[in-house]
Amino acid sequence: MTAGMGRMAERFAQRHDRVRGLVAACLVMGLPLSVAAQTAPGSAGQNAPAGPPLQQTPSSQPGAQPTGNLAQSIWDQDTLTGNWGGLRKRLLEDGISIGVQEQSEGWGNMTGGLRQGAVYDGLTTASVKLDLEKLAGWDGASFFVSGYQIHGHGPSGNLVGNAQIVSNIEATRDTKLYALWLEQKLLGGRLTVRLGQEGSNDQMMITQYGALFLNSSFGFPGLPAADLPSGGPNYPMAAPFVRAQYALSDRFTLVGAVFTGDPAPPGIGDPQLRDRGGVAFRLNDHVLTFTELWYSVNQEENAKGLPGTYKLGFWYDSAHVGDQVFDNTGLPLANPASNGVPRPHSGDFALYGIVDQLVWRKPGTKNKGIGLFLQIMGAPAGYNISNLFIEGGMNWLAPFDGRDDDVFGLAFSYLGISPAARRYGSALIFYNGTGFPYAGNETVLEATYLYQATPWLAVQPDLQVVINPSAGIPSPVSPVPLKNDLIGGVRVTVTF
Repeated sequence: MTAGMGRMAERFAQRHDRVRGLVAACLVMGLPLSVAAQTAPGSAGQNAPAGPPLQQTPSSQPGAQPTGNLAQSIWDQDTLTGNWGGLRKRLLEDGISIGVQEQSEGWGNMTGGLRQGAVYDGLTTASVKLDLEKLAGWDGASFFVSGYQIHGHGPSGNLVGNAQIVSNIEATRDTKLYALWLEQKLLGGRLTVRLGQEGSNDQMMITQYGALFLNSSFGFPGLPAADLPSGGPNYPMAAPFVRAQYALSDRFTLVGAVFTGDPAPPGIGDPQLRDRGGVAFRLNDHVLTFTELWYSVNQEENAKGLPGTYKLGFWYDSAHVGDQVFDNTGLPLANPASNGVPRPHSGDFALYGIVDQLVWRKPGTKNKGIGLFLQIMGAPAGYNISNLFIEGGMNWLAPFDGRDDDVFGLAFSYLGISPAARRYGSALIFYNGTGFPYAGNETVLEATYLYQATPWLAVQPDLQVVINPSAGIPSPVSPVPLKNDLIGGVRVTVTF
């Protein structure tokens, strides 16, 4: 293996290590715990389009908090443990909301990938939200903290070897602090400022309808996870940040955020292990900035048209980016004579657009029907592993009579491999005389059904097809291209 080959393998191996042998990049993880809790248009006087009733994926958002309602039956109450003899309701009235959720899933790989077999993984999430206005008379202020206990062995690292992680809760086993922030609402709620630690995709780069799906690419896009240091600040690694959201009008909202660019301390190996416990709190690093403009239509209570939200976004990372083809002396990195130090580029960026649109509404309902989503993101092709990401799909909320909270979904995710990365792969073959050309993309197709058995119990079977796992890029898990993969699983979510 040449010095250039070693450099490319090391770059991808770092992302492998993030989820115990994940190939290419530990790409996308993390989504809000509740679609309703996303701070998409709605937090500052707007409403997000109708979507699934529950989000089954990790987040630093407060998520669906227990209401404390008294229930006649265990099957009707909001949480498995109920009202705690009235204590939970009293805490809520005093401004204290406590949430505990367990997500457990099993996956079986039927063909392709690394090997056939079955695995189990799980995630326990605990959170506390304090309404400081009720507790201390601090108008418009709230505090939130959450943590994870990650257990089991995930499907991508052990069965599939793909880049866009099969399960958005798959991560290196650990007990981690995740969110820790203080939020202040100003100007009558039109301006919201949040400061502390969280993942960048708790609000940025997210699609309302994409939140249903289990593949991690629908929570944190594959492009920034492949291109940013340590995969960027996203589940399970949060980073210090400050964010401001301002409602310009009833239809337009402007959001800006600044994060520490690399959530993991310097070093080699698994970034998640370098951030063991989630308490790195790095402040002396490069910055990752986001800007998004949201446009929402037909959000009013009596709107005749179908609701939709459209977003235009931009992110910029101030870190130096290594060239994919040449070293700092001008030699090809694949050349055995290369020093293996990539030519540096100043900063990295991407542009993206997001569409969430309800296209058919069941007569006599407000939000039951079919919604479509699309996200397109592009980055410079000359020095990134990925330069194009596209995802899209549909949700059908309440597909059957009497199943008002069930959701059926179909989606795809396309992670493009840049011409520069493919050029490097071809150069390796030229200099070594052996090897395989890189594929132009890794594509995931997903079908899923969220069965809301009770308010506190959800069961979600899921089926995914992975085309060109890891785009044929060599890694410690597999030095040769992997065959197309078919994997199925089921997630069970219990809210205590």
